[in-house]
Amino acid sequence: MDQILKGYVDSFSDERGYSNLEDSDKFEHFVNYCMVSKQYPRDFDLDSISVGGSDDCGFDGVAIIVNGNIVKKVEEIDYLLKKNGYLDVAFIFVQSKSSSKFKGEQVGTFVFGLKNFFAKKSSIPENAQVQNLRELKDRIYSHSIQFDGLPVLDVYFVSTGEWKSPEAITGRTKHELQDLERMKIFRSVDLSFVDAERLKSTFRELKRKTVKEIEFANHVALPEINHVRQSFVGSLAASEYIKLITDAEGDLQKSLFDDNVRDFQGKNKINVDIGKTLNDPALQAAMAILNNGITIIAKKVEPIGGKMKLTDFQIVNGCQSSYVLYENRSKLSAGTHVVVKIIETTNHELSSKVIQATNKQTLVTDEAFESLSPFHKDLEEFYKATASKVDHPIYYERRSKQYDSAPDVPASQVMTLSTQIKAYVATTLAQPHSTHRYYGELLEANRKSMFKPSDSHQLYYISCLALNRLERMLRVPGVSRLYKDFKFQLLYLMHCYHDFLRKNKKGYGFEQILSFYNDKRDSQVLFDAAKNSLEIALGKSGLQVKDAERSREFTNALRAEFENSIPG
Repeated sequence: MDQILKGYVDSFSDERGYSNLEDSDKFEHFVNYCMVSKQYPRDFDLDSISVGGSDDCGFDGVAIIVNGNIVKKVEEIDYLLKKNGYLDVAFIFVQSKSSSKFKGEQVGTFVFGLKNFFAKKSSIPENAQVQNLRELKDRIYSHSIQFDGLPVLDVYFVSTGEWKSPEAITGRTKHELQDLERMKIFRSVDLSFVDAERLKSTFRELKRKTVKEIEFANHVALPEINHVRQSFVGSLAASEYIKLITDAEGDLQKSLFDDNVRDFQGKNKINVDIGKTLNDPALQAAMAILNNGITIIAKKVEPIGGKMKLTDFQIVNGCQSSYVLYENRSKLSAGTHVVVKIIETTNHELSSKVIQATNKQTLVTDEAFESLSPFHKDLEEFYKATASKVDHPIYYERRSKQYDSAPDVPASQVMTLSTQIKAYVATTLAQPHSTHRYYGELLEANRKSMFKPSDSHQLYYISCLALNRLERMLRVPGVSRLYKDFKFQLLYLMHCYHDFLRKNKKGYGFEQILSFYNDKRDSQVLFDAAKNSLEIALGKSGLQVKDAERSREFTNALRAEFENSIPG
């Protein structure tokens, strides 16, 4: 690859903790991040979508998005269906090649793997990861009657070469994709060939601050407000708004909706009604008075005559309207307007209050507002206050991507709400067997045991610090996939070790645990002991990996095995 792309890959790998991997593995993770983040702008576990290895069916990365969430276990699908009453699904498949040419036989193998995956039965060997993905796919299609439209299939073939649309490849691909289309199980099938220039452009777009300029003559300034540098409300042409929310390729820029507490809800009643409004010329002309409007928070706003320049902005309310406007963009007339409120502030507390106030019109899930509560603000400050006491400190990200613009905070050291919930449930609440569930369900099930004002911040911090150190050891080349599957069980054993010392060693507490995780040798000894106990307990249980992961009885047997051989 060229020097610029190599620089991007190396920088990304350093930030994410992949610097020890082979160059080919670094490239695969980089490509997976770029392709999936374009469709799924929220934080996600990059390791969990990586599939490369033997019997991978030609896939390097796969993400299955259900109702706005990347799912990894069938229980998550069941929960999201129960919670929402429908399934809105997108499949993303990625194949990456660091070779400088697009090769027809490689593309052919990739497409064959796709056709085989969506067939009722596989005709080729599949590794455990692909088998799990197949199980997810089968569970999704078993509920087809509850689809909110057929699933979308987005496929990316990435190479470091230059894409010139050779007929030998495009013709063959078009022919082979017809087999997938004839299955009648997708709303759309889209295969994109991504070359080095497009890959670099995608990465730059994901990393840089969003800056847009729009024609916004019909606006007025609002009165002075504490912590608000300036704010405006006005009527914006719908066509200008489309420019604001799309990227250079004309695609919807989903990262602009990170701070909106609701993902796009599909064809629910409200969104169907908005669509009907836009498809009726008379009603479309009245859009500005029929719609609740859009709220935008920006870090910098510059009025320039009749124009307005926005820097580093988020659409915190109006996600539903935005998606429906985008879907109907070809039908928008020049006279169609939407009401837009623009607020310039860098105050996180004010932003949180705006998000809460503007998202009360319809039901919002508990987990959407959870991180806005005072407890999480205090927890974030506790993380910051503890940073100077440990090597490679961790940081609690209350608001999505709030550390993206902090160059001294690597992405591998940022803990999200989802991560915090699962780490605490696995350790303090002794439920590593429950962490396969959707984090919102975990929060709901353990609401009385988590994030209480009287809770010790130390326990939350230690659970994530231990997880961070464990994930570093799991990323070392050659570490068995087995240990990654039982990540939260291993984390639980690490917690048990410190719990044992707290009870049996005078003066052993928070400061001593911090010192422990500053020593790589101590962490490695504990990791090795936990792995050994896992292997013994798994062998004695006779359970399959998938069943052991979810078993409370296995958790208890694993703890007993570990306590019999606690490292000194």
